Amino acid sequence: MKITRLLALLAALATGALAQTTSADPAKLALAREVIAVMKADKMFDAMAAQMKQSAAQITAVPATATPEQRAKATALQDKIFDLSMAAAREMITKMDQIYADVYTEAELKAMKTFFSSPEGQSMLAKQPQIMQHVMPLVQEMQRTLIPKVQKLVEDARTAEVSFPAPAPAAK
Repeated sequence: MKITRLLALLAALATGALAQTTSADPAKLALAREVIAVMKADKMFDAMAAQMKQSAAQITAVPATATPEQRAKATALQDKIFDLSMAAAREMITKMDQIYADVYTEAELKAMKTFFSSPEGQSMLAKQPQIMQHVMPLVQEMQRTLIPKVQKLVEDARTAEVSFPAPAPAAK
């Protein structure tokens, strides 16, 4: 549970950072949308659906001694987690155009569009699922080794009763 709170905090910080984007001019925003479309970003999330489904299954794993009713409830929960994950991923895609327009220059966006429209760019995109198949085990291994270390750091901090000074009152 403690690691969940830490991950939630990190997600909140990342979300806050993304929320600080500026508005791009409409032409640059349209170009960013074209880049994202030619990159088939939405298809990348669809390709990750099986991995999201597997993650949901791991989260809701039931013991071999589970009753049929418990298994049915676990399956229903897996489906809800999967649907929630996919909806969040699709929502993120809808915000990427603004992020791309904020981060990349118009010249960079044009170059990206040219590259990803080329046979080489399309080949690169088509091979991303293969790359992910090789990367995901590395990520899972990293998580298996990192989470206990983070949990230990948090426990050690609690044990040492590390306290942070209260912020000074704001000057009026």
